[in-house]
Amino acid sequence: MARTRSLQARVFDMLQTPTFGMLLALRLVNAMLVQTYIHPDETWQSLEVAHKLVFGYGFVTWEWRHGLRGFAHPMLFACVYKALQVLGLDDTRLITVAPYVLVAVIAASVDYATYCFARRVAGTDVARLALFCSLVSCTMSSGVMRPLANSAETAFTAAAFVYWPWTRTDRTTARGSLPTALVFAAMACIIRPTSGIIWMCAIVMMFVRQPRLGRATRILALTTAIGVPAISSMLLIDRVGYGMWKFPPYAFYLFNVREGLGTWFGESHPLYHVVVSMPVLFTTMLLFVVHGVWIAGQSARVTREPAYVAVGAIALFSLVGHMEYRFLYPLLPIGFMYAAVSIHTLTSKQSVTGKSKHSPWSVRRIAAFLLVTNIVPALYLNTVHQRGVVDVMSYLRQGAQTGSVTNIGFLMPCHSTPFYSHLHANIPMWFLSCEPPLLASGLDTHYWEAGEFEQRPNEFVHAMFANTSTHREKPSHLVLYDAMVVRVQNTLNEVGYVEDARFFNTHFNGDERRRGDVVVYRYSNPLV
Repeated sequence: MARTRSLQARVFDMLQTPTFGMLLALRLVNAMLVQTYIHPDETWQSLEVAHKLVFGYGFVTWEWRHGLRGFAHPMLFACVYKALQVLGLDDTRLITVAPYVLVAVIAASVDYATYCFARRVAGTDVARLALFCSLVSCTMSSGVMRPLANSAETAFTAAAFVYWPWTRTDRTTARGSLPTALVFAAMACIIRPTSGIIWMCAIVMMFVRQPRLGRATRILALTTAIGVPAISSMLLIDRVGYGMWKFPPYAFYLFNVREGLGTWFGESHPLYHVVVSMPVLFTTMLLFVVHGVWIAGQSARVTREPAYVAVGAIALFSLVGHMEYRFLYPLLPIGFMYAAVSIHTLTSKQSVTGKSKHSPWSVRRIAAFLLVTNIVPALYLNTVHQRGVVDVMSYLRQGAQTGSVTNIGFLMPCHSTPFYSHLHANIPMWFLSCEPPLLASGLDTHYWEAGEFEQRPNEFVHAMFANTSTHREKPSHLVLYDAMVVRVQNTLNEVGYVEDARFFNTHFNGDERRRGDVVVYRYSNPLV
């Protein structure tokens, strides 16, 4: 028991007065371990856009050509690239490392805001445990630690949670600052306008839990005073990015709602967020999260209001056809707080009713359980799973610097690898297109290269190089997954390509097209 208490004391001493600097140091170490590629959007909707803005060459996807995306998030990374350019460091390894320093700042902000939010709502002891949950979380370490818009949205949302006037169980209001909370909420909405769903739920819940005369008028006035400058800022940022006036939320609405084409990227079951997103986000913490919400209903110390906001947001996010678990990243601080409430209750010498109890649980046992079940998979996801698609870009970048790589083609499902943000060389590159139609009426007749290549790969390769005046120039290097190599190897040899290098990518992949190593073919003399 003494040994257990000693460990508890050391952990609590470390977390008792956390500083942002300490958290940033931990996340910088975390950032250096990220050597893999999980979500295409972590580069294609951020780094690739920023790279083209600063260096003048690169590739932007169809969303940017049709004004569906806002430039606020890529602009953050454009600042990083611009600093490297000004300092003359963009031709060093920093071109791929520096963006993750900014990601570390974002993740550390989430950690610190989670602590402050939990301290306001549930007290210092719970806040320490909430911070611990955030630090060891597999999702934080391997998911939020990516240059995704969802990560920046989570940081601003967590900051807004800190200042939001949550209702206590005794119907008093925890001290906060609604104007400050709304400013951070507005920033989250600038990054991802769909973040407004969370704040719509929070405002509705505040009216329900704290009905006060004149409150609606005050909130409307504050929302207008903060919202108008926020929308104006968004318009100006997109004016700079697009070079013309654009309002991406409207274009996003037309494509995803009016035309219903969001499902082009995959249609999700209505319960996706319940049966997939929540277990992925919280892994082995999920039972503690659920237990913590239940405890909040039995305790006079913690409110369920944040849980109600989260449930409402999940319900509304579940109404769309296409869902991904990362869309719920902004709800992570709420989950960590309730997991901490559970752990604190389980390891306390008193029950929620105030009676003495003997607990078989200890902070040491729970901490060890959470560490093993979160850090181990996070290390695997950060250093092993799908690392070949990053390693191949480093290999090609070295070849581009020496002049041996002059033109690259990717015969892979689209957006399988990072692009110019990792190559950082102004040479021709192309990949198989997979752009959706812009109108639902064009679905039945829509053509996309990736689909044709998957169905008839050998015929596609022959046709692609048959006429260089109308088709793509024959690249010096081709990149494929091993799963496709077995189907087109002979054809590639016939048109003059030989295997040049291969890189381990992953032990498993749910998409059979992406299985096996990443293989590089180099153009040599044709055999015939």
